[in-house]
Amino acid sequence: MTNETLDNVIYASFGNRQSAEQSAENLQRYNMGMAVVDGNTVMVYNSDNPKPQIREAINMDKLVKEYLSSSKGSALMDYIRFRGGRLLDIKGVGAGDLGEGVVAALLYDGLEGYILSNYDGKTFESRVYEMAQKYGIDEKAMVEYVLTHELGHAAGYHSEEGVEGFIKDYFTSQAFRSSGEEREKYLELAKIAEEREAEAKDAGK
Repeated sequence: MTNETLDNVIYASFGNRQSAEQSAENLQRYNMGMAVVDGNTVMVYNSDNPKPQIREAINMDKLVKEYLSSSKGSALMDYIRFRGGRLLDIKGVGAGDLGEGVVAALLYDGLEGYILSNYDGKTFESRVYEMAQKYGIDEKAMVEYVLTHELGHAAGYHSEEGVEGFIKDYFTSQAFRSSGEEREKYLELAKIAEEREAEAKDAGK
């Protein structure tokens, strides 16, 4: 069993509608080692172990891009719009030292943000494996869960209770649009989200 959990939203100090240079300057001030992929550039901030963080940032960027360009990502975007929401401007994807017990996070200021996997010596892949073992699902489904969770934050569901409730409803809707193993997967993901929603409510998150 593992104590790994997803994040609460991390509120960053970089201001609204800043230039890329200003945003980068504020990320530099944020007291956390990280590497962020922004377009074709990987920027490193405050890192005492840049090589693995760069590797993890590139891997996370690939995962997010593949998800958003897939039919699963399109379905999530459609559902967000159906619920009257929209994503904030995701300026980049990367990896940061988010601390113990965190798998991924959304670093944001209300208008723009960065999706980060956690790297503090343990890879995102290993954290996902531990979560998948905890909930009894395969790793691919767990990756989908984590990305859906972070994009739920990016769609405006800031609290853990709120985002888990949102993705519970989303996975349930996907289950009714699916059949066979895909349907079973989404029913299981919805069940996990329901469990986590109740835990967050009890914890006041």
